[in-house]
Amino acid sequence: MNVKQLIKERRSISVYKEDPVSVDLMKELLDVAVWVPNHKMTEPWRFVFVTGETKKKLAEINREIAKEKAKTVSAEELEKIGEIGYQKIMDVPFIIFVINHINPIEKFIEEDYASTSCLIQNFSLLAWEEGLSVFWKTGKLAFCDETKDLIGLQENERVIGLLQVGYPAKDQKPLPRIPASERITELS
Repeated sequence: MNVKQLIKERRSISVYKEDPVSVDLMKELLDVAVWVPNHKMTEPWRFVFVTGETKKKLAEINREIAKEKAKTVSAEELEKIGEIGYQKIMDVPFIIFVINHINPIEKFIEEDYASTSCLIQNFSLLAWEEGLSVFWKTGKLAFCDETKDLIGLQENERVIGLLQVGYPAKDQKPLPRIPASERITELS
């Protein structure tokens, strides 16, 4: 697949087949994905793979978040909502937290964020080429204190994204994009 085609065809699909995702493949793709522009070569990222018992703990955290959001329902409905929140995590074949070291030099903070975002895009494209979908999440689960404790987030770090990875169980049509050519200002 050529790069233009890969960029246009990649989708973020969050419904997955039950097929397992190889840890070795994730490591291999991340080793390639790190080849991004990175001012001053700070390489501010690290990754946490969440599997097994830790995934169950993350699912429990998501259960409580789901229940918190639905405070005004009956106890029975609350349990159902909590179970849906739990299953949303358990149904994800592979979870990766992408973590950024927060540089003490202010001008590098956004540059490091941008580099890490490029890394996530590279990883998403590489995964898509392998038949995998990456869904980049930035919701409450990725940033709550319970999750920070679970993944060992340090005071000088921040979560850039929770990546859900799996073999997509459905097709998804692309949403139209406004061509960049319609948003160009030419100054001479």
